[in-house]
Amino acid sequence: MKASIVAKVPFHFRGELHEPSAVIDLENWARRNLNKSSDLYGLVAEASGMNPYGYELEVMEVSEMVFESPTGRAVDFYDGENQLFDFDGFREDWQLELSFQGLSRISEQYLSEPLVKGSEMHQALQAAYLLGQNS
Repeated sequence: MKASIVAKVPFHFRGELHEPSAVIDLENWARRNLNKSSDLYGLVAEASGMNPYGYELEVMEVSEMVFESPTGRAVDFYDGENQLFDFDGFREDWQLELSFQGLSRISEQYLSEPLVKGSEMHQALQAAYLLGQNS
């Protein structure tokens, strides 16, 4: 895992505090194109061994999820003060990095030179890539 974060859902059930959590592999999450909220609650429930049909799960799903311990590129999208994570920003950055890696291989193969982030060549190749995606 190059980028991960711990998702935790503290809640009270039958007079007891529960704090199920799961380490989320953010690159796998972005690759699978998962939805932030419902899929993450499912991952936390599964990692914690919760009954998928129990009341405990229902209570957890209406409780606020918090985040902690980001690693790798996840650090840039983490608000530690409020324990929030910018999933949309991470996904966008991950997709840009993935496309840059592909464009860099193309640049080296056809132009015999490395691609520099933000260069005119990078911008031209990125525009062509986006045009191809939207066609």
